[in-house]
Amino acid sequence: MGQVLVIANQKGGVGKTTTALNLGAVLTELGKDILLVDLDPQGGLTFHCGHEPDELKLTIYNALQNEDMTNEIILETNFGPDLIPANVDLAVSEMELMNTVARERRLTAILNPIRNNYDLIIIDGQPSLGLLTLNAMTAANQVIIPISCEYLALRGVDGLMKMIKKVQGQLNSNLKVNGVLPTMFDRRTNHTEWALKQIRDRFEPKIKVYNHIIYRSIRFAEAAEAQEPIIHYAKNIPGADGYRNLARELIKNNEI
Repeated sequence: MGQVLVIANQKGGVGKTTTALNLGAVLTELGKDILLVDLDPQGGLTFHCGHEPDELKLTIYNALQNEDMTNEIILETNFGPDLIPANVDLAVSEMELMNTVARERRLTAILNPIRNNYDLIIIDGQPSLGLLTLNAMTAANQVIIPISCEYLALRGVDGLMKMIKKVQGQLNSNLKVNGVLPTMFDRRTNHTEWALKQIRDRFEPKIKVYNHIIYRSIRFAEAAEAQEPIIHYAKNIPGADGYRNLARELIKNNEI
């Protein structure tokens, strides 16, 4: 059965969507069958994959209501991976799922029938610790936590770690944290150097902090506007190399 990886952090703007998209693109180039899952009502991953979220009639919202619709909502991308899209309709799903039986396993019911079709399913989690994030953790085998190299980003991680421990103890004992991915590193400032040291001190040695640092670059924003992965739009920048090296490490460690 294929692996499920969730890119998680309750803080927005730390590179979750960028990581999901570019990791999926690199792994596809390396010969892996990848499914991307947009679990954020903002639909950023969906847009970045070349689809206009507000124009879609069927999204993951519909599959959460009826998992039999899963195959109907899967879209293709122009760079290889398949996509389960999202749009603003997803914003009301948490409220609607509150009284649903096995509400924390709705995403699991969507993904389990199609897991064998892919080497890896990558979930782009929403920036919160709500029911959708709980669903992602329950469905996943693995977690990668992107943290931007700044003080406020590090402060908010404790809540996420508490949720992971609760899921491991009550809902999904197979869930493991693969590692923490430092993002938005700006080598021109002392602050990011300090923040990176704080990230390593906070997590290591219990949780790995990847050496594949994602350097800040305006090219990431330009790639998003162009609806392309960074490995296609600006393939030679250090951030692109970071995602290539992360993908190779996941394969080397048999995490895919």
